Amino acid sequence: MHLKDFIGNISASDTPRTKRARIHQGWWRAFVLQQTPGQHPIKKETTICNVLPDQTADYRNFITDSIGALAESTAKTHNEAKNSAGIMEINRLKTNLLSSQPLCFNFFGLLALDHELGLKTIKAFFPEITGFSGVKFEYAPSPKEHYTNDNSAFDVALEVSIGDQIGLIGIECKYTEPFSPQKYQKPNYEIIHNKSDNFLASYEELTGSKFNQLYRNQLIAEALLQAGDYQFVKTALFCAPDDTNAENIGNEFGKMLKSGFTVIDFFEYITAIQKLDLTPTQRKNTMMLWARYMAHELSHAAWQEY
Repeated sequence: MHLKDFIGNISASDTPRTKRARIHQGWWRAFVLQQTPGQHPIKKETTICNVLPDQTADYRNFITDSIGALAESTAKTHNEAKNSAGIMEINRLKTNLLSSQPLCFNFFGLLALDHELGLKTIKAFFPEITGFSGVKFEYAPSPKEHYTNDNSAFDVALEVSIGDQIGLIGIECKYTEPFSPQKYQKPNYEIIHNKSDNFLASYEELTGSKFNQLYRNQLIAEALLQAGDYQFVKTALFCAPDDTNAENIGNEFGKMLKSGFTVIDFFEYITAIQKLDLTPTQRKNTMMLWARYMAHELSHAAWQEY
């Protein structure tokens, strides 16, 4: 028997980065979670290594059961809301180890469930922040017609404050998927853009395919400010440290904003938490994040078989 016999099928169309991450998640499923491969989401007649079986998934896609329960309840509440941006697919959330949505809950669920840890972690990247009150997942303001009038949303939104000023940090999270190349233009975009004094680049440049996804998130931030919902809104990109394309686009996008833009990678985030005075459980959870999303050395022997 070879390791790949336990891990299972991969996708022939993967980029090298995605292939490596998929094999690592398959390794995690097989040897950490000790689960068989689940059904391919499109090719129903076969299995794929990065998916858990529906019957036994439960909260195994999350580093703690508490985060799993948070993810499930958040998705149900989101889907029941009339003005939510899109649907959170609960089955995908619970079974797809390669999806960026469970990744959001695994990394930021730790902060949602422990506000003291949350504030200390956020201050490592935004030292001016003095208060932290919670995390919103897949957040878009409503009614959408009063804002960007689309289905754009922050993957994660941190509710924060600076003194008596209430603010938000809106975050786009990436794991293996690239930025959407789709170009979107809506009347609301141009209205928000023209009312803002934050943009250093033209509307035409920012609506191009390279920056469109980050730009639409930034428009949410500007619309929230223009509506008076928050006194400040900061924006950020959260991505893997080897995703140089995402980091480069994020850094380039930041130069187009007077307010700046923060790029945080998984390693920086885990390191920031590890530097804190943690309980044994908190430290274990951050080590699990590292093993789950970064420690490709653990699955190196398996990767060599593919």
